[in-house]
Amino acid sequence: MRFAKLILASSAAIALTACGSEDVENTPVDDIDEIVDNDTEYDPMTRDYTLSEEAQARRDQFDEEATAEEYGQYRDEIMAEQDTAESMASEREDNASAMAPSDGGSDSASGSSTDTMASSGEASSNDMPERDSETNMRTRASMTWSYLDRDDSNRLSVAEYAIWAIPLDPTEPEPNDAKPPYVETEEINKAADSFFYYDIDGDSYLDRREFTAARRGENFDPQETTG
Repeated sequence: MRFAKLILASSAAIALTACGSEDVENTPVDDIDEIVDNDTEYDPMTRDYTLSEEAQARRDQFDEEATAEEYGQYRDEIMAEQDTAESMASEREDNASAMAPSDGGSDSASGSSTDTMASSGEASSNDMPERDSETNMRTRASMTWSYLDRDDSNRLSVAEYAIWAIPLDPTEPEPNDAKPPYVETEEINKAADSFFYYDIDGDSYLDRREFTAARRGENFDPQETTG
């Protein structure tokens, strides 16, 4: 089953309301690597998040400086990347391997063993993701799981998640080899708010199921889902 492509804004609102009250464990997981239209990809920076008491405790221990430094290292990697037919074929293979269960059965966590690289169904490894001309970052809608999982741990840290949450328009590095402030304090903290909101199991990482919920913009605020 694949990550659903949102067609109309009204349909998106209805779908969001319908899934808002569902528990993550009971929510079918689409293929998070399907590429959707840039105009419909959810932007996690556009809302406020109400954290549970446990999530807030983890959020309070969040190391903003260390995360910003890790994020900067990933941004340096991204700026030096070049997409080729070979690299995209390797990425698709990595995505498929990561999603395939070790016992050969169905992968209930990811819901699919196939990665898609275009919004209109299956795409070949020759299809290149759209990248920003100035930062060389992929557009949010073009970010696959393996693109975000920079350390190949099959889970996302706050810094890796921030690549998706804060995809474009970073602050520029300071001159004279100063530490690159690729992300503003407000931006990294806003990304952390949404990260800990979707960290349902409380391990301070996002697995595929949790990131799927984030990518959909699912709503778990009790006062909003019951209102």
